[in-house]
Amino acid sequence: MHNVSKESLQYFYLSNNFLSGLEDSPTIIPWQNLDEFNLNNNMMHGSLPIPPQSLRFYFVSNNSFTGRISPFICNMSSLEVLDLSYNNLSGMIHPCIGNLSQSLSMLQLQSNNFSNTIPKTWANGCSLKMIDLSQNQLHGHLPRSLANCIELEYLHVSRNQINDTDPFWLGTLQYLKILDLHSNGFHGAIKSLETNYTFSNLCINDLYHNHLSGNLSAGYFTQWDAMKSVGAKNLQYMGDWVYYSIIITIKGVELEYKKIQDGLRVIDFSCNRFEGDIPEILGNLEGLHALNLSNNAFTGHIPSSFANLTQLESLDLSQNKLSGEIPPELVQLNFLSNFTVSHNCLTGPIPQGHQFGTFPNTSFEDNRGLCGKPLSKICGDSDISTPPPSAFGENQGPKLFFEFGWKVVVMGYGCGFVFGVVIGHIVTTRTQDWLIKTFGKKQHQTRISRVNRGVNRRK
Repeated sequence: MHNVSKESLQYFYLSNNFLSGLEDSPTIIPWQNLDEFNLNNNMMHGSLPIPPQSLRFYFVSNNSFTGRISPFICNMSSLEVLDLSYNNLSGMIHPCIGNLSQSLSMLQLQSNNFSNTIPKTWANGCSLKMIDLSQNQLHGHLPRSLANCIELEYLHVSRNQINDTDPFWLGTLQYLKILDLHSNGFHGAIKSLETNYTFSNLCINDLYHNHLSGNLSAGYFTQWDAMKSVGAKNLQYMGDWVYYSIIITIKGVELEYKKIQDGLRVIDFSCNRFEGDIPEILGNLEGLHALNLSNNAFTGHIPSSFANLTQLESLDLSQNKLSGEIPPELVQLNFLSNFTVSHNCLTGPIPQGHQFGTFPNTSFEDNRGLCGKPLSKICGDSDISTPPPSAFGENQGPKLFFEFGWKVVVMGYGCGFVFGVVIGHIVTTRTQDWLIKTFGKKQHQTRISRVNRGVNRRK
């Protein structure tokens, strides 16, 4: 095959087979005018084949290639798509990748063993639409030069060891639709965005399992226009040469979307350290399909504005410190199939009707003040195990009366016991004397009478 059509061969497809290797390693691909090279979904091992400079599309995902990325890749000035995902490649991501970004539109390096840092320099005029570096061992900061990739739609760096503050500056990317930073070391407070940082086209924002903290400012969500739109104009999937994909955690279960419908809207801020009130403005994001704020330290009430989220299918507010009642308006959410508020401080009746009739006990557990179906506690039942209000002075009158009443009972019981013992002793003693005098005398007379009768008989 190496000797056939060295100059004329343009497309080489051997994907979806059981091929295990190449004759020479490392292999230099001999076809000088090759446009696309595709070995996806095989069993290839060894080093990556070294492509010619003419190549525009390089696909070798889902194999077992090992080693590092060859520096020869830096000469590929025409490269548009580089997909090395799902292999066993290691070492650092060559810094020249950032310089190739003027021609590259898709970079897929996920699910390898790349270490070190993300290339710091991404060229001005960067044409990348998709960057997926997820599931590696990358650390350090997220390079701010990524803001040069003004056409970027998809940024996925989850499951690495990135240690950085909130990358609010990504809000300048007007085409950014999917931002997935979950399972890293992002920390600190999320800043209230200025007019230049809008995230106006953001459809999916996944910050799950980081160390972000502080209050969520209402200003952060003000210009999230794409999440305010209901439905998609055209039913199509996100992506260009390759469909965008993502894994979303709902109710502790990871759901993989191999294709993302253009209308999908998701926010996952779970497993962080956010606190304070949940912003009412989230109720303006009427296109949301899933909202996960669980495992934080949110306080205050569940916003009644959530009733505006008519497209919502999953709402997880569990493992927080929320108080008050569940807004009865949430019954209007006809598409809600997953609702979880467990492990909070909620009180009052659980709303009834529509989708709320389908949620299990576990959706509401560990809220000692909640009552009504599906819980066994009936609204109106007293619960003496419920702790008293923590606020000083609240319901102080009844509480003091209750405590005073018990003191009186205890004192009365004590006094009554002593008085009863004394009186009982006196009564018992006197009764004993009276019994001896009365019944003892009668018994003595009875004996005398019996003796006299016996004497008379003998006579």
